[in-house]
Amino acid sequence: MQLLTALRFFATGSFYTMHGDLHDMSAPSVSRIIHRVCRAINREANRVIKFPVRQQDVNRAQRDFFAIAGFPQVVGAVDGSHIRLYGAPLMDDEHLYVNRKGWHSINIQVICDANYLITNVVARWPGSTHDSAIIHGSVIGDMFSDGRLQGMLIGDSAYALRPWLMTPIENPITDAERNYNRCHRRTRVKVEQTFGQLKRKFPCLALGLRVSPSRACQIIKACCILHNLAKIMGQSSQ
Repeated sequence: MQLLTALRFFATGSFYTMHGDLHDMSAPSVSRIIHRVCRAINREANRVIKFPVRQQDVNRAQRDFFAIAGFPQVVGAVDGSHIRLYGAPLMDDEHLYVNRKGWHSINIQVICDANYLITNVVARWPGSTHDSAIIHGSVIGDMFSDGRLQGMLIGDSAYALRPWLMTPIENPITDAERNYNRCHRRTRVKVEQTFGQLKRKFPCLALGLRVSPSRACQIIKACCILHNLAKIMGQSSQ
């Protein structure tokens, strides 16, 4: 019953009172159940969300991305997305959660492979944090910078160009530059499609969360794990 209660919340994003009425329990009980289930799911993170490190996994990721538009050496597409937080977080740093659009959010970073599998997720930064700051302050960013990871990532213009992070060329002039941007766009769109699938499968992320930032981060990570499990088990994006 606890697992079904949490899964129903992930799939609807409705108020705790609605889930409580359905299962004859109080809203605080529903909150505790969802928190408990999220913690249990998140313990599986390292088993389910894995970045390609072994040579055979790196080679497979690069082949899959290259098959899209001929962009070489790519092992992951990276992007950020804002998950809305309803109700101002009750803390001294509340202003940090206000994003550039003027509402409270968590800015999550996801890296995916060419098959929409999430290979890395960072869900802990407030909405005012820039995408580029998240990648360069992450473990993945440090590992690429130190040469501990092979290949390269592909991201949009929100990121700073690095030897291991390819971004589009602003104002392309030559045919080669335009072709680069075209291949870049066709390859990078995989992460945008992954976010779309994630939010369709778990509407609580699309509609927004009425919980504290720390609880929101746990829910986001749990949904990412469930997204991967669904992919591994062969379920569709719907």
